[in-house]
Formats: sequence, C-alpha cells, structure tokens
Amino acid sequence: MFAVLPDSWKCDLPEDISIHFRICRKEALDSVRSALAEGEKLFLIGAEGVSNRNKWIVASDHIALFGGSPLIGSNREDLGPRFPSLMDLYITPDGSWGKGIIGRVPEWRLATPAEFSMMGADALVSDGVDEAEVAGHGGARVVFLVKCHSWDSVNTEVLPVREAAKAALDLFNSKFTGGGEEQ
Repeated sequence: MFAVLPDSWKCDLPEDISIHFRICRKEALDSVRSALAEGEKLFLIGAEGVSNRNKWIVASDHIALFGGSPLIGSNREDLGPRFPSLMDLYITPDGSWGKGIIGRVPEWRLATPAEFSMMGADALVSDGVDEAEVAGHGGARVVFLVKCHSWDSVNTEVLPVREAAKAALDLFNSKFTGGGEEQ
C-alpha cells in the first residue's frame, strides 16, 4: 500500500506502507506515478474538506466539475489506457467513518453551503482527487479518507489513518486478486 496524506497528518503506519506527505500537487502526483511503476495496486489517499458536520468519511465516488485533470496531455502507456474507466476506483472499507461522495472544488475553505448543496456531495475537498485519478489510470484501487470540518468548527477527532490502512488492506486482500481484478 502507498499512502498520500496531508502534511499536517503526521502519523505512523506499519513499515510495509510507504507514505508521501503532500506538500505540493506535482510531487504527490509524481510519487503516485512512481509507486504505480513499481507495481503498487492499493493507495490510501487523505484530504481535508468541509461538510455539514465534523466527521470522517471514505469516498465511494467523486464529482470533479472544477479544474483540469492530471490525465490531460500525452498518455503514459506504461501506466494504463488513454481513457481509463474510473467506475470502480474507490473501495470503501467499514470502520469508524462514514461513506459518501466527495466533490472537488478549487479551495474547500472558500466554498459556501450553497455550493455544497448544489453539488449534492457529502464533502468538498481540494486535494487528493488528482492523485486518485492517476492511481486509477494505473489500474490501482483507492481508499480516499476525508477529514470533514463543519462550516463553523474544526474537526479535532483523532486521525483514524492506521485503522483505515488496516481495513483497506483487509478488504483489498479479501476482495481482489494480486492483479487488482475483482474475484
């Protein structure tokens, strides 16, 4: 498993999980591409966002109406097909979090409740969707963990990153073969 987490989520994970703490988008995308090139098939991607209440969720899907895509431009044939299907990109293990759809916006801290309502998402994020799309391009599966802050308070709940990593590995190993195809 390869994890891409916000820099502020300093945490320890088992030694067999590689971690990249996201400082900038380009470095995070490059680290995902490198992990794919080394054969990685499972990613834990973390992001902060906004929702109607403080909570943690794992993404079951995403809406990306704003911004470009990291898949624009010349294709990396070594990572996957030109237009990959992202239909089954996310896996959603059970845990101390909810499940829902995330919406990508340019800056979640500037989003309004009206924009949130219009998108119909369970949370709005600014980071992580690009990394998930690149992982999907390479045929990998993603567990996307979001720390949701409410409109008027900051989520101070304990990071369930270790729990999410274990649940993701257990689900991936029970549901998918070594090649990432569903059993």
